[in-house]
Amino acid sequence: MNTEKLIKFITEHGDLSPELITELEGRLKEEYYKTHQIIHAAGQQENRIYFIEKGLIRNYYYDHHGNEHTVRFWEANDILFSYQGYYAVPSYFYTEIIDASTLITLSYASLRELDIKYPETTGLIKNMLLRYQQEEYEIQKLIALPPEERYITLRTKSPNLFKKVPARIIASYLHLTRETLTRYISRN
Repeated sequence: MNTEKLIKFITEHGDLSPELITELEGRLKEEYYKTHQIIHAAGQQENRIYFIEKGLIRNYYYDHHGNEHTVRFWEANDILFSYQGYYAVPSYFYTEIIDASTLITLSYASLRELDIKYPETTGLIKNMLLRYQQEEYEIQKLIALPPEERYITLRTKSPNLFKKVPARIIASYLHLTRETLTRYISRN
């Protein structure tokens, strides 16, 4: 398991002692998932953080009419950290592997243990919570744009999604019909 990218990512968000890094590396696990695997279902408690070494993941939910709504994507070198998992409450979302993925994981229980043992972990957790909040803000900002601007913004920021994700999923994320998304794609 190569943890170099993850450790680099973490140390960019706070000073960590060599002892903490060593113990953290000892608690990390590498997991492999196939395309379309659900790693968490709505109503389940998320129990670990994921660093996406390779792959693509999404969160989605079903509304009361049974319609699917995608709310977030994570690509390689992103960290999937959730409020629900950290605070040990059941998630409202399904988490699905969109493209075969290699993930480096750390249980929230291990994170809590490290927080007790190493005070600098508190700053790391705070940074992850702030990052999560910033990502939520960026998603809300995207959705507030006019429809075609949503498409152009996502296309510019994450062109890889359009190569790997079906149009119906991207359309649900952008709050567009599939037909409207297809029209925007054909014009550009």
